[in-house]
Amino acid sequence: MNLNQKAAPIQIALDGTPASGKSTVGTMLADRLGCDFLDTGLMYRAMTYLALENSLSLDDADALGLLAEATSFSVRQGQDGSWRLMVNDTDISDLLHSEFINRDVSQVAAVPEVRRALVRQQREIASKRSTVMAGQDIGTVVLVNAPVKIFLNASVATRAARRTRDAVGNSEGQRYEAVLSSIKRRSQFDANRVDSPLRPADDAIIVATDDSSPEEVVEEVLSYIATKLNRTGIPALTEEHSV
Repeated sequence: MNLNQKAAPIQIALDGTPASGKSTVGTMLADRLGCDFLDTGLMYRAMTYLALENSLSLDDADALGLLAEATSFSVRQGQDGSWRLMVNDTDISDLLHSEFINRDVSQVAAVPEVRRALVRQQREIASKRSTVMAGQDIGTVVLVNAPVKIFLNASVATRAARRTRDAVGNSEGQRYEAVLSSIKRRSQFDANRVDSPLRPADDAIIVATDDSSPEEVVEEVLSYIATKLNRTGIPALTEEHSV
């Protein structure tokens, strides 16, 4: 089934804790459903990158907000099938996983002025084409009316092990203990921020990913999507949930 062949775009909200598998699962879901994929976490990483590049104080909410308002975002699928984040029409996806950004992204993402500017663009992107949108506040803030909401979670030990092995997410090759500390710090910060704290939406299905492969998680989520969309009057996915 190709969701982008429908008259109205379909929005699928995919939230979860850091390193719970959102990007991997989201990319695979978008491929199976024939729709776009946006990892909103990359947008906050991009804002952190731009703030550091422009020597902005991360405590200056007004300056960060103005920078966010002046920055445009879009997504594009590369020839290898990966989804790339375009920032002011430039692909900076490969620059967004340094330890400097890992350290500071939660602080930038907690700035209300930044969140407002980015949420506006996230909604605009999702209004144009059917989209799997991954993040930490998609089902609770960005796409509150999305017909499908999923929340991925895993133990902090599992998430740290995955991030340690991830050549992209751990581009500087940090050891497990350092990655574990970073993820604990980020998770606590994200769950306790005042603006849009990380939590599952009340109507989201929660999927534990500790003991499942990405392929198994995708199959579970596709089964749920098929049932959920059919209940809301949209034809169910058929042919093994395929496209």
